[in-house]
Amino acid sequence: MMALLSSGRATLLRWSKLVPGLFRQDPLFRYATIAVVLALILMAVSMGRDVSARRPLPGTSDAGANAPEPLGEAGSLEAPDPPAPASPGLSPAQQNEPDPAIAPSRSLQGLDLAPAPRDNFGTVPQGGKPQ
Repeated sequence: MMALLSSGRATLLRWSKLVPGLFRQDPLFRYATIAVVLALILMAVSMGRDVSARRPLPGTSDAGANAPEPLGEAGSLEAPDPPAPASPGLSPAQQNEPDPAIAPSRSLQGLDLAPAPRDNFGTVPQGGKPQ
């Protein structure tokens, strides 16, 4: 076990000695290193923002000022339900009809079913023009 750790440590030291030369000579390694450093900085900043947003700043006394009030109490105003989305091609009578429920346990009797429209997904275009 100790031999494995010393071998791994020796390999990491050997690789770390290659970093300055690779950074100067290899543009792919250079840009990948820059991207990794920027990603780590952005991740640290976002983690810091997340942690600081959860607790009040030091020196402030309004720790519970932004706490939401409980809903459903008597005398509280509740927001009305939003209107149902409308489709421009349907009449108001058709918009109020419920969609037929298709589920594994239900029968498809009485439903108008049609095959899905044919698409060319996964095929090679013919003649250089899209179909």
